[in-house]
Amino acid sequence: MSNTNHVILETIHRHDLGVIICKSCNEVIATLPTDGYKKFYSLCDSLNCRDTNKGAIKQ
Repeated sequence: MSNTNHVILETIHRHDLGVIICKSCNEVIATLPTDGYKKFYSLCDSLNCRDTNKGAIKQ
């Protein structure tokens, strides 16, 4: 489930339909100008997310 309710709508540009979401904590990292709605996953800069991902890779 996405955790995007706290996103300030003024920061999302009118044509930015692409969203980059942290795959660990579901925070919106950034938006992208795309032709349609697109969802991309990456890791945010949080140390918790980076450490969690390192642990998942080792197992």
